[in-house]
Amino acid sequence: MRRDAPGIRQIDDLVYGAECVFRGLRIFYTHPRLWPYAAPPLVCVMLLYAGILALIHFKAAPALGSWLAGIEFPAWLTWLQTALETGLTAFLWIASALILLICLGSIYEMLGGILFDYLLEAFEKKAFPDNPGGGQTIRETVSLTCGMALFAVVSALKMLVLLFVSFLIPVVGPLVFFLYSGGVYGVSYLSGSAIRQSAGIRVLKRQVGRNRLAVLGFGCTANLLLMIPFFILILMPGLVIGGSILYHCKLMDGAEAKRHPPRELPA
Repeated sequence: MRRDAPGIRQIDDLVYGAECVFRGLRIFYTHPRLWPYAAPPLVCVMLLYAGILALIHFKAAPALGSWLAGIEFPAWLTWLQTALETGLTAFLWIASALILLICLGSIYEMLGGILFDYLLEAFEKKAFPDNPGGGQTIRETVSLTCGMALFAVVSALKMLVLLFVSFLIPVVGPLVFFLYSGGVYGVSYLSGSAIRQSAGIRVLKRQVGRNRLAVLGFGCTANLLLMIPFFILILMPGLVIGGSILYHCKLMDGAEAKRHPPRELPA
């Protein structure tokens, strides 16, 4: 079968998108000069979590113990007071840990979305020196960012609806949710490079429409890896770089025929 046959080309696009995830991870972790750009969001998350855990340890847990100590139990139920204190304290810590785990990705993505622009700039200036982008005015950057943010909010609402449907329709429902969320993930990691090229959400949608399977391959691969607890802390910088590679080598106007690798970076 010819390599340019529609079916083969579609498979190639899916594989190419998935490969961009691992290429981004490899480039980030083999070039230490990029690491400092990923440190600030990670440090911010750790400081935030340390503060929350300190509040639980020094404020919430003692307050709970004092409240339980003020409850008078009959002599034959003193064991119940000890059991309640132990059980409620354990519940407080477990619930806090679960909430932190659930919110970890959102908090890290929020902070990373603000600070990873510097990582993207450092990478694209070296990897794509002929067209690194950037240089937008503050007004233009804010306008482009707001368009991307609106798309993210609308997509999140649609994902909530699909999540509800996934519980009602076995197999098909979760599959549709996974594919849609994978597509949203793919677009979100392309948005930084698109903004640097002065491409708004309408332009990015058109570019994605011409390369839908490549974006889906990237987003679904990222989606699978992000399901592993705490992996977002080590994956997100590589996904930012992988999204840049996908955008420059495949999506950006005139890039469809290139598929060239980024220029080799100095270690």
